[in-house]
Amino acid sequence: MNKEIEKLANNYKEIIKKTSDLALKQNDGDIRKARKWLKEQLFYTADRATNELIKLSIDNILDY
Repeated sequence: MNKEIEKLANNYKEIIKKTSDLALKQNDGDIRKARKWLKEQLFYTADRATNELIKLSIDNILDY
């Protein structure tokens, strides 16, 4: 894989993790509430990239 693409992918993974961590922090570590909170955030954005980030973060919480 191209080094630049690999670097961008690693940055994106870190952003997904930070978004998941934020959701958990906002909801006192409760996974179910964190996922619900992220799903609610989908209604507040029309930006496709943000929408995809939120969806990936929801999936990431399932991996915890």
